[in-house]
Amino acid sequence: MKKELLLQQLAKATYVMIQPSPIHGIGVFAIRDIAKGTKNIFSEAVGEWIKISRAEVEALPQHSKALIENHCLFDQDFYFVPDYGFKLVDLVIYLNHSDTPNVASVNDGEYFEALRDIPCGEELLVDYGTIVDSQE
Repeated sequence: MKKELLLQQLAKATYVMIQPSPIHGIGVFAIRDIAKGTKNIFSEAVGEWIKISRAEVEALPQHSKALIENHCLFDQDFYFVPDYGFKLVDLVIYLNHSDTPNVASVNDGEYFEALRDIPCGEELLVDYGTIVDSQE
C-alpha cells in the first residue's frame, strides 16, 4: 500500500524541486505547471515551528546560528525553527522573497497556495513579510 501511494504521489502530486536561483542561492522551481489555487505543492509539515529568541540564537555556536539565520523565518523578536532542527529538509526553507509573490503562506506557513498559474520552470516566490503572523 505504501508503494502504491508513493507512486501516485510521484506521478500526480510532485510539483517542485530545488536548484540554483538567479535571485539568491538556492530556490524552489516548478517542475510542472501549477494551477492557481493549488494547495498541496509541498509535503505536509512533519513537525512544529518553535519560537526561539534572538538572544538564544546569538548564544549558539556560529555554525548553528548561520543555519537559523539563513533558513528560518523570523520577526522582530524571534526566529521560527523547525522542531526537528536541520536533520530533515523542508523545501519551503528555500523559497525566495518577492514583493510580487506567486505563492502565499496560509495559516502561518501550514501550507502554501499558488496565487496564480505558475508555469513549469518558474521559481516559486513568497513575500517573507506575510509568512507568519507577528501578532502572536
